[in-house]
Amino acid sequence: MAKRGAKVILACRNEKRAKDAMRRIIEETDNKNVSYKIVDLGSLESVREFAKEIISCEDRLDILINNAGMQAPGIRHMTEDGLHPIMAVNYFGPFLLTNLLLGTSYIVHPLKQ
Repeated sequence: MAKRGAKVILACRNEKRAKDAMRRIIEETDNKNVSYKIVDLGSLESVREFAKEIISCEDRLDILINNAGMQAPGIRHMTEDGLHPIMAVNYFGPFLLTNLLLGTSYIVHPLKQ
């Protein structure tokens, strides 16, 4: 997408990795319209804050790629939301994010310009 000139916003949990990924994408595509925002899909509050920021800063969102995933056998603690971390990151976080951002899509609201 960056190679085709799209505006790309990386949603990352780790700021150092986000900066590294952003730098690599810019170098490889020569598209400077790449940025990142921090979000922890294991925290529903973080997901809500991220979605609120995207909605307030962007006129529309054309494509959302949910590419986070977690695999860590033996985890026994729960998240602050009372969810198992693997379920929070792999299912509930992306589901919530997608639903919060649905109204920003041109396809969902074709008359909204």
